[in-house]
Amino acid sequence: MSNFDDNAVPIHSSLNRPMLVLGGERKLVMMLGVVSGVFIVSLAQVWAAILGLAIWVTGQYFLTRAAEYDTQLSQVASRHFKYKKQYLSSATPFAGQREM
Repeated sequence: MSNFDDNAVPIHSSLNRPMLVLGGERKLVMMLGVVSGVFIVSLAQVWAAILGLAIWVTGQYFLTRAAEYDTQLSQVASRHFKYKKQYLSSATPFAGQREM
């Protein structure tokens, strides 16, 4: 008799982890790279390259800090703003009835 459970399915941990690039959320880091790349490459000025690098470094720092807090921050924030009107805060005994 083996100890193998027929109902258990092993899941590799990489399938369950969020996709992060350089420690930040993938979509936001890619957008930051495009915005800073516009300053660095497209304008072809020294001041624009310095500004683009400053945008990249500060933006990457804040995206990494945000990913430490919540790895799916952009999806959670957009969902929050989408459903904000439906889930009004009414935690009081005198709150009126909400219409469905």
